[in-house]
Amino acid sequence: MSQIAMVWVEDGCITCDACQEIAPDVFEVQDDSSFIVAAARVDGGFDSNESTKSALKDEIGSSMYDDILDAVDGCPVEVIKYVEVGAEPTGGDEVSEAPVAEVVPAEEEAVELPSELTEGERSLLVLFGSQSGNSEDLGVNTVKLAANAGLNATLKDMESASMDDISAASRVLIICSTWGEGEQPDNAEAFWQAASASSADLSGVSFSVCALGDSAYDLFCEAGKQWDTRLGELGARRVVDRADCDVDFDPVWKTWSTAALANLACIDESGNVHEDFIATFAELISPTKKAGAVSSAAGIVQADIDLTVKIFRYDPAEASRGWDSYDCTVPGHLSISGVLNSIRETQDGSISFRSSGKLSGLLVNGRVVRADECRVLDLVGGVKGSFYLNVEPLPGHEVLRDLIVATDTYDNRRSSAKVWARTRDRMGEYADNGIAIGTMEPAAALKLYQMSNISSLETAQAYSDALPYSPNYLGPAVCLSLWRRASDPRTSAAAVEDSMNRLEAKGGLWSETDISAITRQGADGATMAKALYQCRADLLRRNKFTGKHGKHVKWFSRTIKMTGEVNETLVPALVTGPIGMIANGRQVLRMLTGFTRTGGPLMRDKQALFLPPASIGKMPPMFSLPDQSHHQVVAIFNEFDKRF
Repeated sequence: MSQIAMVWVEDGCITCDACQEIAPDVFEVQDDSSFIVAAARVDGGFDSNESTKSALKDEIGSSMYDDILDAVDGCPVEVIKYVEVGAEPTGGDEVSEAPVAEVVPAEEEAVELPSELTEGERSLLVLFGSQSGNSEDLGVNTVKLAANAGLNATLKDMESASMDDISAASRVLIICSTWGEGEQPDNAEAFWQAASASSADLSGVSFSVCALGDSAYDLFCEAGKQWDTRLGELGARRVVDRADCDVDFDPVWKTWSTAALANLACIDESGNVHEDFIATFAELISPTKKAGAVSSAAGIVQADIDLTVKIFRYDPAEASRGWDSYDCTVPGHLSISGVLNSIRETQDGSISFRSSGKLSGLLVNGRVVRADECRVLDLVGGVKGSFYLNVEPLPGHEVLRDLIVATDTYDNRRSSAKVWARTRDRMGEYADNGIAIGTMEPAAALKLYQMSNISSLETAQAYSDALPYSPNYLGPAVCLSLWRRASDPRTSAAAVEDSMNRLEAKGGLWSETDISAITRQGADGATMAKALYQCRADLLRRNKFTGKHGKHVKWFSRTIKMTGEVNETLVPALVTGPIGMIANGRQVLRMLTGFTRTGGPLMRDKQALFLPPASIGKMPPMFSLPDQSHHQVVAIFNEFDKRF
């Protein structure tokens, strides 16, 4: 039976009440820190238990085991530590030795901060726009964290804020949620209108934005994006890229707040930036964060891996690009974004990337992945003792900074392809509430779901090997969207025709040189490739089985699809179709029985035994190859049509 031997709270607690809400029988939050309650402890004391390290009572340690672990995981600054009992207690107060859940390294020599970063003007304005209270809660916790970096933070509701407040501040953090379809929350709407109309000069302001939203909506984190763009337009300096938080916002906020506060703390009263101390302030803000200590990925716990992470860097201001390398020790189950977060918090706070969401795709060791969904163990390269991860931006997209790419090209291509619903008239039914709704056969609905069950079309656009080299190519994700729309029984006949014509035209699906390359990109790649193969087959049926070569292509393609192979007998015999086979029955029979190679007289094949350039003493071997890409044969016939 699992049991917690002791639990304590280290310095750095932000008194957020999370632990008390999860395990009130163990934790009680006071003004400065969370305390371990007296009734749970053997010594009956009431403090953080950091210095005493009193054991928990047996019944508390066992019955509250899961709750204590949940409290540890739920602590936003990870200051709750515990020890598990290695074996069942033998009685009394004795506790057997056990490993600590997270080993805290020995204290390093303290770095002395320059007086410019400890004295003078150290104010910080934190503005929140909230509809349900989440942004306000994060704002409160951000203010508490700011004190660890020596910043005097003030929290203000956007409803009571003005542009004069931002203009007068040198450091500003904005935490804003999105309401409805990309709208500002109610308490921020008036302030946003004022900011939109303002011409204030914010060149002396350093800022960062944390946006809250729900990726189920098209305009994900739109309100925060608007604030981020507007402050940049007014001249404010962005110290850390905007964080886009999904429904599970805590992990992203934790990373953003540490990086943003560390960067703002490095700005002195004169506006000078002391970048050498970013890592120092990050450690002060989140003292237990060590490279590789984060274990946010779900699933079975894996052993630690020593590896070198090589990260692509691009600075748009200087138009410079290159690679930086970082040595890390990380658990194998850690996500790629977890690795990057750890590096940014402990080694280099200037790295730019998206921690989570649909746009967190990266090219890792040659594979396109969602950084927040893939484990190190699944992607690491090398051999024991020399593991590595090469992390690059998504190919086929414009790189904005470091690992962050813009999706403008994808959006523009999708817009030009007109991938939107144009429905036909169809039968419907009345729901129980009296509203008329359309209907669809379950098989058709399942087919549509299966062909487009992809986590991120923006990331999937980068699955193509051809896209980075073909400016006219719509890209696989746009082609998939067109094919899905054309396959939808609700789509009008005119819209289906438009979609198929766009797929057939220049820049359409025929620009994809090798669909099989897409299948290398995991489950999403296999799903996309299957749908694109189906689309090509339909394009062949619609457009390629016509003209003077149509009959040959038609029968060759059908034969290859049935047999899965192509050889010397099939090529001349079956491309002529059933009637052609009957008319040339004698020659075909000779080939099928192996008496001749070409259907001609037997003696001509015997000559190959003696006359060069054929083989000496034996007939040349027949070719018989598997073929799953008969569309390539179609392309050959098309080229003949153009040239002859």
